[in-house]
Amino acid sequence: MAFRGKDRSLVNITLTDGQQDAFLPSYTTLDEIKGYVTVTPQVETKIDNIYITFEGLVKTYVERVGTASATMGRTEGFSQTLLLVQPIQETAMPESGKVDPGKTYTFPFEFAVPTELLPRTCTHPVDHHAIHQAHLQLPPTLGDPLTAVCGKTMMDDMGPDMSIVSYQIRARLISGRDGKTGKHITIADEKKKVRVIPAVPEHPPLAVLDGKQDDYRLRKEKPLKKGTFQKKLGTLVMESAQPRSLRLPPPRAENPCPVTTMATLRLRFDPASPETRPPRLGSLVTKLKVGTFFASKPMRDIPSRSTDFHYSSDRGIYVETVPLSSRCVASVAWVKHSPTDTPPSQDSTAADFPLVPSSSTTTPAPSESYKDGQDYYTAHIVVPITLPGKVEGNTNHKVFVPTFHNCLVSRVYALDLTLSCHTPGASVTVPEMHLKLPIQISAEPHADARPKISEGEAQAIARREAAESLHASNIAPPSPAYTEQALLPGTGPSSPGYTERAPTEENRGPSPDYPGPPMGINESGGVFETPQGLPPPDYTIRTSGRPNVSPR
Repeated sequence: MAFRGKDRSLVNITLTDGQQDAFLPSYTTLDEIKGYVTVTPQVETKIDNIYITFEGLVKTYVERVGTASATMGRTEGFSQTLLLVQPIQETAMPESGKVDPGKTYTFPFEFAVPTELLPRTCTHPVDHHAIHQAHLQLPPTLGDPLTAVCGKTMMDDMGPDMSIVSYQIRARLISGRDGKTGKHITIADEKKKVRVIPAVPEHPPLAVLDGKQDDYRLRKEKPLKKGTFQKKLGTLVMESAQPRSLRLPPPRAENPCPVTTMATLRLRFDPASPETRPPRLGSLVTKLKVGTFFASKPMRDIPSRSTDFHYSSDRGIYVETVPLSSRCVASVAWVKHSPTDTPPSQDSTAADFPLVPSSSTTTPAPSESYKDGQDYYTAHIVVPITLPGKVEGNTNHKVFVPTFHNCLVSRVYALDLTLSCHTPGASVTVPEMHLKLPIQISAEPHADARPKISEGEAQAIARREAAESLHASNIAPPSPAYTEQALLPGTGPSSPGYTERAPTEENRGPSPDYPGPPMGINESGGVFETPQGLPPPDYTIRTSGRPNVSPR
């Protein structure tokens, strides 16, 4: 709380949405933030207005490192991603414009966490329209140690000091304007931090292309030997695909389940000779790479290491590694295949992107050293992936936020898989193979999350939908069946499946000007006319071997 001059006013922010006793209130998309602001002045104070806002701020800085002092320094970035203002009723303000000492004035407020930001939040140039849409998503709280909590336990969200995303409820008392600058004079300023973890859906998997500079690797080939100067035993191929996302439960969820997903590791061994057996597998170590990209000026594209973030004066990257599991996979059995085995079908995705294994492809593609006509071996390993949770006695707690891309900050995750194996008769270092898979962390909303709209808004939406429906029906073009031809019965080609009958004197009609009686369908599928004076025919007909059919 800040005071200015002698006009001291005690300003407090109190929540009434069930989190008034929480160490740090936490919210997600469409959650309502309710409360009130109390003002208790100690002296008579003139107040022109009170501003109650819900704000989201992004702050970054990048240190420039150089050999000369002229090339060293810091560049900073700032963006106010969210600003919601609570309207104040004129009747709530004192009529005299002054607040009496010792008297408490109450101003209620109510905000809702939006689903996305306004378009004016991201107006800088981007390389693709999808980047603009990603920048309009609400970023989660990140980097502030006071907002990384789980209950009442301080936790580490693995965000660097160089990038901070924060949210706060703010109340300011305004009294007049500065005569020189013309700006409002703030006599009291109170802030209450809140934690926001927006709901993020699961996005489609990334298309990872081949290249040494790429952040990810979905396929790896490694030649195996008994020793440095020994002949080659064969080639081991390891590949996988991006797993399903890790789904975070909503804040304040009761008895949340462990956050888990699963990946499948596919192995193939192409022996150099028919006598060579596949290697014995050793251990599989799983780690999670947590990368935070930050910049002092807006980013035009999705950041990656291949865009030279390490050597830029206005961009940076911070990476942490979280160990997940380590287990022995020596019991995994190899399956022998002959060249006559039918290879699995591959879809267009696997054909267009060789390093993106298709979900329907169970056998990896042959290695570069594979010779046609040789036998090969395959194996599969199911890898469970579970985020570490809160452990009693462990002071290094980790808290995870959803994957997001903001104008100044981005958070991405990668799954690091390390497989060791033992070649027969080898006395050298145990060979290891590494894969780095992209993985997304998404977040679930509350089950009862619904946008709240007023009665007037609901009526306006109903009127707009009705007008759009009427407008669409008026301007819709007529069907081609009504515009391409107009044939009366008996004046053109008959419809398929029907036969015409020559008119007789009994059913011709009384006059050539008579348009003709109603028509029906006889038992053989032909067209007949109802004689005058008889009731219309029954349109329920029966044909041999078929149930009753009622033509429309």
